[in-house]
Amino acid sequence: MKEYTIASIAVLCLAAALAGWRGMHRRRATWLGLGAFAALTVGFDALLTEIGVFTYDPRFLLGIRLGRMPAEDLLYGLALYLTAVTVYSW
Repeated sequence: MKEYTIASIAVLCLAAALAGWRGMHRRRATWLGLGAFAALTVGFDALLTEIGVFTYDPRFLLGIRLGRMPAEDLLYGLALYLTAVTVYSW
């Protein structure tokens, strides 16, 4: 079972629903910030996994990677960003 994949997708769907409910999808700043956050997440996460600061157990992942970074890590990060900006603006 790909627990981390399922959890990442579920959390991202919940965060997107919350952001949509609060109207965050209409704000240009939300999308610009999301893009910047995604770029930084991919860059730093790829670096940290490359130098061995942390690793991932492949049993819990789908297998899609951005460099050495699993895609699930990006999904979780985007959910974190959406939740944080939505709650902050609330």
